[in-house]
Amino acid sequence: MDFREMIARRAALELKDGEVVNLGFGMPMAVANFIPEDIEVILQSENGCLVFGPTPKLGEQDADTANSGSMPITLKQGASLFDIFTSFGIIRGGHVDTAILGALEVDQNGVTVKRFVVARRLSEVDKVISLAKMKTHTFMGATGATKNLFGFIVGMQKAQFHLRMQARHEFAAMLIDLANCVKPVLSIVDGVMGMEGNGPRNGSPIQAGILLAGENCFAVDIVMAEVMGFNPEDVPLTDLALKQGLTPPLAGIDVVGSAKDLRLNFVEPRSLKSLEDRVPKWIAELGRNHLTASPKISTGCIGCGRCAAHCPPQAMTVSGGTVHINYDKCIRCYCCQELCPENAVTLRVGHLLKLAQYFW
Repeated sequence: MDFREMIARRAALELKDGEVVNLGFGMPMAVANFIPEDIEVILQSENGCLVFGPTPKLGEQDADTANSGSMPITLKQGASLFDIFTSFGIIRGGHVDTAILGALEVDQNGVTVKRFVVARRLSEVDKVISLAKMKTHTFMGATGATKNLFGFIVGMQKAQFHLRMQARHEFAAMLIDLANCVKPVLSIVDGVMGMEGNGPRNGSPIQAGILLAGENCFAVDIVMAEVMGFNPEDVPLTDLALKQGLTPPLAGIDVVGSAKDLRLNFVEPRSLKSLEDRVPKWIAELGRNHLTASPKISTGCIGCGRCAAHCPPQAMTVSGGTVHINYDKCIRCYCCQELCPENAVTLRVGHLLKLAQYFW
């Protein structure tokens, strides 16, 4: 018996009869194989499965029934398969009694996050290439090669990171730790057709006609910000990468190619010059409604509830056919704007932020 099986067997002993249990990535998925015979639990998977059992025998796998780690599972009597939005509704609705989460140890250079739960595929490949789009982002200002690696974070863990890292500089520090963990060997940013304005959901396409590539994902993002017409020090991620010495400034980066002098004028997202990272945290918390852009529901809302189901702090509710926001709970992550299928979430600039941007 190896140590992974020992841990899975021990974790299974913690489960109680009648519980609804969510199994996370990695070793937790093996817990399904060791449920004690004297109890009955309902296993739930974030990708949309309820009531499943252990790993099927070789040759009995069904490619259409898998857990959140894309590993085959057996369906038990009464099982159901559904979309991921319903799955998140089960979790956010408080219907899960126990969650068993796995983790990946980060090396000693991890500054903010010491462990990540990542997609299993990362352990199955020799090298990682980040292929990202050049775009603006209402939360992070602009995103490219480094933010693209957040795709390795799966399921509810993404929402948890938004809850834990509510300030932009905190979220940027987490992304840097993740990049240092994944260590992409090549980073490519596709700017042939980019996005400007309040991206990634409510932005506008812009033909930039450029491709960027380099071995250092932070350096690629520095060049990307400059090409877009932004000061890298205004973008939380590139600003922090510069301060940590992970990339030289533009003057120290060897930029080659026919478009090396290209400079464009992307429309900024409203949050690019947020005061959140420029004042003490207690002041930012005190004046959050005025120092940051806040989401606002427009008349285009159809009341589908997709934003409410995925809101990390559960600050959104649906009633009367529309969505209502509790701004005391809202953390300004703008996930609602990214997810809205009707583009019905706009950003409202706080009064102090509007005044400060006028004089800044």
